[in-house]
Amino acid sequence: MRLEKLYKMDAYYRGEGVWLRPYGDHEAAGHGSGDGTLDGDRIRGRLTWSNHPRKREDGVWCPNLTGYVTTDDGAQVLVEIQGYSVREDTKEVRRAVTVTARFQASDPKYRWLNFVIGAGEGEIVESDTDKSDLDHWWLQIYAVVNETAKAGPAIT
Repeated sequence: MRLEKLYKMDAYYRGEGVWLRPYGDHEAAGHGSGDGTLDGDRIRGRLTWSNHPRKREDGVWCPNLTGYVTTDDGAQVLVEIQGYSVREDTKEVRRAVTVTARFQASDPKYRWLNFVIGAGEGEIVESDTDKSDLDHWWLQIYAVVNETAKAGPAIT
């Protein structure tokens, strides 16, 4: 297997989200939404997303993002991203993010994404003041390519 660059995602939370500790002080859950961009050789466009993450007892956030991309040529692609967000040992509030990504597309130009599993890495930089500030996160997503397959999918 090998990884091929698919796109870089830049995303921002917009407005205020909801961040709760429904089970005590150690775990948390939240919901926020925003927008962003995807910039890659085969897919580029605007991202609209919603994130419903959970914070584990050990402090690790688990992103659970769903959304859609409107590509520069007008197609729409659904996207799901899940993973881990771990606080870095820095003065700023920064977290290292590792994720998987899956896609759904009906436009013939993007149906190839229906067979792609993405793997990604990046960071989120949080506001250190209040949640009304814009929090920025970025991911580099790679397509996981199966090198043992003799040919591409026989379905389209």
